[in-house]
Amino acid sequence: MVKRYRLDEIAKIEEGKIIPRKKYFTNIGVPLITAENLKKLMLDGNVEQLPKVKCAPVPAQTIILTKANLKDTNKYIYQSETEICIASDMIAITPNETIILSDYLLHFLRWYKIDKEWQHLYHIPIDIPMIDIQHKMVQILNTIQLLLKNKEPLLTAVERLPQHFDNVSVQIENHSKSLHHGFHQAQYLYNHMLYKIFKGEHK
Repeated sequence: MVKRYRLDEIAKIEEGKIIPRKKYFTNIGVPLITAENLKKLMLDGNVEQLPKVKCAPVPAQTIILTKANLKDTNKYIYQSETEICIASDMIAITPNETIILSDYLLHFLRWYKIDKEWQHLYHIPIDIPMIDIQHKMVQILNTIQLLLKNKEPLLTAVERLPQHFDNVSVQIENHSKSLHHGFHQAQYLYNHMLYKIFKGEHK
């Protein structure tokens, strides 16, 4: 069974209130995410390196987006694993996990093309299957995403192998090409699955 909701019916959507100023920063507060440090955070994932502030935090499993650049294909979307604070250039979306899993909403927002200003988020329609169906879909999508996240370290490690072994350059080059092709196929599979799931072809 699939039911259609508006995003603001199944998630709390809030703007950040904090304008980063030195007077707000502390050594023992909650990590603060700004649009400027979101890209770096998505690359290394180390939220503890962010400046800390005293504030009313958003909970773990909240999804964070920037107000700007939502129309971009490579829009930055981050899911917090801990409590965090968000700056005034950010939006926090906290799902009601009795209706929609945070991971399921995360994949949906990566797929959904936002063609208006960020306020349009409130009115986005989303078809939501039962929680057990969401679990199954999320397990597959998360596995592919984890593989893609490890793409660069794995490729780098393979390409450095000739430094440690003699007479393997040709084999390594062939293996590297196969890995590149495999990751390309994994990205295609991920995009294709998002399309099938959120276009409703799983019903």
